[in-house]
Amino acid sequence: MGTQAIQSVDADRVVRPRHALAALSVARPARRGLGLVSLALLLAAVLATSAQAASVGLGTTDSFSVLGGSTVTNTGPSVLAGDLGLSPGTAVTGFPPGTVAGTIHANDAVARQAQADLVTAYNDAAGRSSTATVSGNLAGRTLSSGVYTSATSLGLSGDLTLDAQGDPNAVFVFQAGSTLTTGSGSRVLLIGGAQACNVFWQVGSSATIGTSTAFRGNILALTSISLTTGATLDGRALARNGAVTLDTNTVTHAPCATTGGAPGGTGGTTGGTGGTTGGTTGGTGGTTGGTGSITIGPAPVVVTKPASHIGSTDVRLGGELRPGGAASTYYFQFGPSKRYGHHTPSGHAGPGAKAFPVRARVGQLRPGTSYHYRLVGVGPGGRKTYGADRTFRTRPRPARQSPARPPHTKGGFTG
Repeated sequence: MGTQAIQSVDADRVVRPRHALAALSVARPARRGLGLVSLALLLAAVLATSAQAASVGLGTTDSFSVLGGSTVTNTGPSVLAGDLGLSPGTAVTGFPPGTVAGTIHANDAVARQAQADLVTAYNDAAGRSSTATVSGNLAGRTLSSGVYTSATSLGLSGDLTLDAQGDPNAVFVFQAGSTLTTGSGSRVLLIGGAQACNVFWQVGSSATIGTSTAFRGNILALTSISLTTGATLDGRALARNGAVTLDTNTVTHAPCATTGGAPGGTGGTTGGTGGTTGGTTGGTGGTTGGTGSITIGPAPVVVTKPASHIGSTDVRLGGELRPGGAASTYYFQFGPSKRYGHHTPSGHAGPGAKAFPVRARVGQLRPGTSYHYRLVGVGPGGRKTYGADRTFRTRPRPARQSPARPPHTKGGFTG
């Protein structure tokens, strides 16, 4: 039984006896005080366990790939799959050549709210009770879900493996008192159903992600975040007070996939052996075991690109797909609102780390009408990744021209 299931059973054990104790206390007042005290202690323990297991709520920062405090600076063709935000600063530079699939919010109401939500998320992560104390280099370790605390800095100069042990809701929180620094080519590996959306790095000062590092998780830094050349981040770079610096990076943040719970029970026994000749048939086998949780691979990375070849009734939709380690399918959703309502036929892409362009031609549209569209990627286990919403407007229907009049001159016809 997985962690979540255990907590559910414990909660039921608290709720149901509560009424029973209330009724029992009428007949046995002497035991009321002891029963209520025990109940309160048990309830507090269950609630503490549930809070500890809960993910860190990001609020409106959930849609952001990058959020800075003072500046956001980019060099090279970085790709951000979500929004880019900055507050209270206003200087966003390097886009282009960098591309943002979502929206750039430079000290507007959306960015200010995201920064307020980041403060809440940062304090949540920083305030959690520690499961274990760690320090120095995390390379070579395999860690299960929990809260890992370092009073000073954390580093990574190789591979760190995070094992959810079959629980897709497992949460990993790392609390660094000062800095977080990774070496060149370091990796955070997720196994056992672990998801990058449930990994959080709370950093007391600044984070530096080294060259070509493949990093996973949401970085919540008090000061600044620097992604050096070629580093990739499956998560978010969220800096409260300082700058976010990018250099030819790819930042994605696939939403959490919902999968089954803990592995199911073992199937029943095989049916009994038939009797002697003329005897009865052997018994029926037992029931099939419960459905187990499924470990899924990473979802494809998708970016919605601007539409092209816009006519009065047709358009070409564009996007970019990076399948990752498994074959993927993709399609475009489109319609007159963000509810879409229509989609193109699915395309197929084999596994690979290289991003490639995808296009789809759509016809039978209404002239002079605004449409929404986005690219959708479907990876292993049906896990979907949604590109940012974009819009286009079809051209008006061409006006009909009046037929040409024959030439006429004053005083009579020509000829």
